Amino acid sequence: MTALADTGEAAGRRPAGTGRAAVRAHAVLRVEAAPDGSARVVESRSAVPLVLRHTDTAAPRLRDSTASRPMDAAAPRPMDAAAPRPLEPGTEPEAASQAEIPRPPGLPTVTVHLVGAAAGPLAGDQLRLDISVGAGVRLVLRSVAATLAMPGHGPGPSVTRIHAEVAAGGALDLLPEPTVAVRGCDHRMVGRAVVAAGGWLRWREEILLGRFGEPSGHVETDLRVDVRAPGGDRPLLRQRLPLGPDVPGLAGAAVVGSARAVGSLLVAAPAAPDGAGPAGLGLAAAVTPATGGALAGGAAVLPLAGPGILVTALAADAVTLRRHLGP
Repeated sequence: MTALADTGEAAGRRPAGTGRAAVRAHAVLRVEAAPDGSARVVESRSAVPLVLRHTDTAAPRLRDSTASRPMDAAAPRPMDAAAPRPLEPGTEPEAASQAEIPRPPGLPTVTVHLVGAAAGPLAGDQLRLDISVGAGVRLVLRSVAATLAMPGHGPGPSVTRIHAEVAAGGALDLLPEPTVAVRGCDHRMVGRAVVAAGGWLRWREEILLGRFGEPSGHVETDLRVDVRAPGGDRPLLRQRLPLGPDVPGLAGAAVVGSARAVGSLLVAAPAAPDGAGPAGLGLAAAVTPATGGALAGGAAVLPLAGPGILVTALAADAVTLRRHLGP
């Protein structure tokens, strides 16, 4: 991969309208196994506003005494259940179904946080992050705060692109904080991922339709995930979702209804031909049914022929949405 920024935190700018320059930023993050088997960051190139901070490196635990299975020391126990978490008793109905959610493999792990070093994105901004995870390691990528997609005077919408590649025997946890569609914004979230057979990917997207007490701007997600196998890449997921006041029927029962928070969680664990790699581990996870009462929305699980799982969720607020999708 080639980054547009050198050392640390510079972004290219091009005219975007009167009094403002649109931001063009391209950041790169690459994690591989060291000769001793530990996880290491071999390339980290930031570009404002996409600033990468390496916050932790950890080796896996050998065994969890209560569950008798390998554990990962880099993440708290709730991370092992990549699935909706139930609310407190009495706040929502009993789970309607069960689904097998692949859990993270126990691998040497690097944790990196994405820091937003400037406001936005604003109209016309073009941001891109390339991620590569090698064999035998796990990358946990989080962000330190929500992203506010805001209106501006630039030509066209703002766009945030994330391109990820996961090698066989590697794992990627992509768990950013929510994107808030501020009133008047026009924003695109584009995700592309290729997971090799024997790799593992968890990708969470959360969108809040406006700030508190304001109508939503326009936001559109476009996520495509492929499985890389000896016979060639094959599609695992193609998902596009437009949201905003200009989307016909958005507030209807067939779309989001009264929900103000929309999210999804993809877990892809394509099995390697020889059964090697982190794929194949499963965890029974409760799925919250959609309701028409006080709770706006719910969560549902769709098994994917990857194997993989897609959890989609609606909620009245960000806290409830996170409970549906996991921490």
